[in-house]
Amino acid sequence: MKKYAVIDSAVCDRSAGCPAIRVCPVEAISHEKLSMFSYGPSVVDTDKCTGCSKCLNYCPPKAIKMHARDEQKLSKK
Repeated sequence: MKKYAVIDSAVCDRSAGCPAIRVCPVEAISHEKLSMFSYGPSVVDTDKCTGCSKCLNYCPPKAIKMHARDEQKLSKK
């Protein structure tokens, strides 16, 4: 079963140097810069995410979880 990453914005520490963003091989994780020293929570582009789960090991607050893709819904699009 294929999976994709989901980030809990309540747990995300909004770090400017987010290691999960840096380690993602397909650049599926990003965050918005709100001001000079402030960032929004990281988000995952589920269309880009391959489910490799590298980000799980690099997220210090453990805000990333893997979710199963619903293959039936995807094939009906």
